[in-house]
Amino acid sequence: YTLREYLQVAAIIGGTAIVSMGKKKGSGSSSSMVGVAYIVLSLVLDGVTAGFQKRLKEETKKAGVKPKPYDFMFWTNLYMCLTAIIISGALNEIGPGLAYCSANPEIFSKIVKFAVCSAVGQSFIFYTIANFDPLILSTVTTTRKIFSVLLSIFLKGHSLSMTGWSGIALACSGILSEMALKMGGKAKAH
Repeated sequence: YTLREYLQVAAIIGGTAIVSMGKKKGSGSSSSMVGVAYIVLSLVLDGVTAGFQKRLKEETKKAGVKPKPYDFMFWTNLYMCLTAIIISGALNEIGPGLAYCSANPEIFSKIVKFAVCSAVGQSFIFYTIANFDPLILSTVTTTRKIFSVLLSIFLKGHSLSMTGWSGIALACSGILSEMALKMGGKAKAH
C-alpha cells in the first residue's frame, strides 16, 4: 500500500473514533479509558483479521481455489456460534436466556428480524472480503458507521459535539481522498 492509502485509512478510522468519543452525553459524563481501550483493541483485531483474510486468499489462490463469500460467512458464523455456546454455557447463561425468551414470546419476532438484517448485511461484507482487499473492506465498514451516525443525527434529531463533527470531517476527507484516487486511476485507464 502507498503512504496515501495508509493516511486515508487512518483518517477514516481516526475520524470514526473521534465521532464515537465526541457524542454529546448527559452532563458530567466523559469517555472512559476502558471505552478507548475497546476502540483500540477493535482496530488492532480488525488489522489482524484482515491480515489472516489476505493470507487465506493468497493460499487458496495458490491451490487454485477461489473462496466464495458464503464460504467465509458459513465458517465465521459457525465458529462464532460455537464460541457463543461455550461462553454462555461456561457463564451459565443458556438456561436464563431460554427462560427469558419463553417468558417474553414477543421477542422472537425481533430476534428473527435482527437475524435477517444481520444475514443481509453480512452477505455484503463477505462479498467484499472475497472479492476485494482488506483495505476496501475497512473503508466500506467505517464509511457505513459514519453514515449511520449522520442518519441518526438528521432523522432522529440526535446532536453531536464540535469534536464529533471534526471527526466526521476527518473521516469524510479520507473517504473523499480515496474516491478521488480511484476516480483518477479510472480516468487515466480510459
